Amino acid sequence: MSGVTKRRRRRVRKKSSANGCLVALGTIAALIATGAIVTGGIWLGIRLMIDPNAAIWLNRILPGWTKIPIADASPPQTLATIRDELRQNGLIAGELVSLNTGQPYRETPILLPILKSKPNCQTNCQKIVELRLYQPIEFQQAELAYQLVTQLAINEPEEYFVLSSTDAITGSASRSLAFTRFNRLENKAPATGFWFNLWGIRLTDESPKSYGQILHYNPEQMHLSVMLDWQSPTDKPPYWQQVTGESTPELVINQTVGLEPKFQVYQVQPRQFLLNPIQLTEISLNTRADDSPTYRNSLMLARNGLWSWAYRRLQQEQKNTESATVQAQLDVIRLHAQFTEAQANQTWASQGQQVLAYLIDGRWTDALQVFQTAAVNGSAQDIANLLKTDTEELWRRVEAALNISPNDRTVKTWGALIIAAQEGRTKAISWLQQLPSPESESDQPQPNNNAQIYAYLDYLDTALAEVPAIIPHLSKIVGTAQSVETVKPEEWRQPKARNSTATFPVTLTAPASGFQKAPQEVWYQVEVAAFNDGQRWRQTPFTDLQLSTVVATQRLWQYLGLDTDPYLQIAVWSAEGRQETIVATVQGMSYQEGVIKLLATGQALPNRENSRPMAYSQTALRWLEPGSISLSDLNQLQPQWVAAILPTLWQELVKSGKRSPEVEPTIPIMLQEIGHWLVQPLDLTGNDEPEAVLTLYEDLSSTNQTLNIKRPETNTQQYKPRTLIFSEKGALLYSEFSTHGNTSLTAIADLGDGGTAALVLAGENQYRLKRWSDQRKRFE
Repeated sequence: MSGVTKRRRRRVRKKSSANGCLVALGTIAALIATGAIVTGGIWLGIRLMIDPNAAIWLNRILPGWTKIPIADASPPQTLATIRDELRQNGLIAGELVSLNTGQPYRETPILLPILKSKPNCQTNCQKIVELRLYQPIEFQQAELAYQLVTQLAINEPEEYFVLSSTDAITGSASRSLAFTRFNRLENKAPATGFWFNLWGIRLTDESPKSYGQILHYNPEQMHLSVMLDWQSPTDKPPYWQQVTGESTPELVINQTVGLEPKFQVYQVQPRQFLLNPIQLTEISLNTRADDSPTYRNSLMLARNGLWSWAYRRLQQEQKNTESATVQAQLDVIRLHAQFTEAQANQTWASQGQQVLAYLIDGRWTDALQVFQTAAVNGSAQDIANLLKTDTEELWRRVEAALNISPNDRTVKTWGALIIAAQEGRTKAISWLQQLPSPESESDQPQPNNNAQIYAYLDYLDTALAEVPAIIPHLSKIVGTAQSVETVKPEEWRQPKARNSTATFPVTLTAPASGFQKAPQEVWYQVEVAAFNDGQRWRQTPFTDLQLSTVVATQRLWQYLGLDTDPYLQIAVWSAEGRQETIVATVQGMSYQEGVIKLLATGQALPNRENSRPMAYSQTALRWLEPGSISLSDLNQLQPQWVAAILPTLWQELVKSGKRSPEVEPTIPIMLQEIGHWLVQPLDLTGNDEPEAVLTLYEDLSSTNQTLNIKRPETNTQQYKPRTLIFSEKGALLYSEFSTHGNTSLTAIADLGDGGTAALVLAGENQYRLKRWSDQRKRFE
């Protein structure tokens, strides 16, 4: 009996002890909850003291009788009122963005970019300085009013963040770069709120560089925040892509330069933050999630650009691990490997580009085969230039490959070729001799036989001695000129050798002190319409230039012939048709999206209202001035030709309203009326038969807009020249009364290349050269 009592007492004590623990835990939980409520209340109170409207977002979840009142500091406003207020403060309202998540129109918040004009700006002058979030509140006079919820001030990035270490920063100190574009990232975007890209583009020596911020709007808390600062050496903005096997896509920032891939991949990860419980986390190859040698070596290969090799090795290792980090790293490596493999599988017109694509993908043997074939054919110059201008991108691959496969002879060959191209044959041989001797299966050192590698060095010596691909030539350029008041040095480039002894590589700089002019001179900006690269004429837009194997601007400078002849003629025409010309010196250039512009200095031209300045090299054009003959005199010599021309001419005059359509006169009557008009016989189609060029001057100052055969003698008389061209059979080939009404024939010129004569045409904004196309039967 006593034993039963003792057991019961022990049970009671155990229950009492358990109950005591539960009471203690409940007390602790209550204290923690109370503390959290008190802390949250203090935080909310402080926010309300600073900004009475800070908690207005709670109105969305509170019942109507408990709504938080809106402070008068920021009363609801209509969109028209908001825009007017911004305009009064020197700001501009951008295009509003609806943040609709399925709610009715009157409950949909909006995001409004605020813009401001940059001072002393000529192009792209508006920048985004603020983002405002508005919540619709009520209707005012049938128009919806909005309450300002939050304002996000824009922090502009510094220039050094956008430019890489190889880019020169203009000026003595870095400057802020403006954001000029704002768009939603919605293609394949995660369903976690709204994603936006706030970005801009900075023009550099070789290509535009982009930069920006990724923003996220959490509709549940009405919270807008900056998630990520990004920059890219291209003009491509970030995008969403399914890189890993996760259901949520990743954000990809393309930092690829040429054939060199670089993709930053960010995952959307949770975090403990009430207003925005997600964050962007980069998948880094510097994070080690395994200690196996294969894993470590695979990451080393990937970090040094041998993506395909790293992917094949890591793919085998991934089968032995369930680590999510390893899987994510494998997926990022696969993304790069797919890029390098696609580039290597592509057929390139340039042998240098083909070799580069093979080397980037680690295809050492394939690259050697291309180099050997090119060397035998005497066409390995661009491959030699590729090796000579390598900036460690190929060399780090060689070192990484030798770290894994020290006996690979093809890798050793490429290492020796790179050193020989940059430092000479002697240094390359010394490097080869310092490499460890290959070992046989018996672990005995083998003699270091480098005879085959020396043969490739001989090929390289021959390639380096070849004539440069661009043969020096005098400049032959035609374009439109205009005077400019000020010059921004950062927008223009000048060629400058890195040192006085090296031919390659060449860098480009644009120092502020590099642009100078005499006090009596002015600046001219010339947009190039056509140029001869030493082999053929090229017309704008210039999108097919091969600028990839050497520094782009230096090569283009040589294409234009400015390295041997940097002078241009800039001309205007007086009312009497007399040409007035000055000589200008080209000091800089810019190239963007197929447009070439030149910066030149020269004496000021006289102001001619009816003449746009034209720029051309002295050797580019030879003006043709054929003799004139009246239609009546031509009828005496070639009556059949005149009989074919006159009806076509008369019909064109009728269509343009210059003659009555009622009755078509006979040939003799036409000759009586317009037989004194002058034509210029000249072969423009290359068929050894002359075409007839007729130029009339339409008097725009008279009511009937009469046609004259002589140019007006004063600038005060308003007129427009009208040119027609007829074939040897009387067909109308060109008419400024109809099909070419927006152009005006300025002159006819021989381009000096053995082809047909060219029409020099003045359009609405610029000059153009057009030649007869025998295939399309038109001037183009």
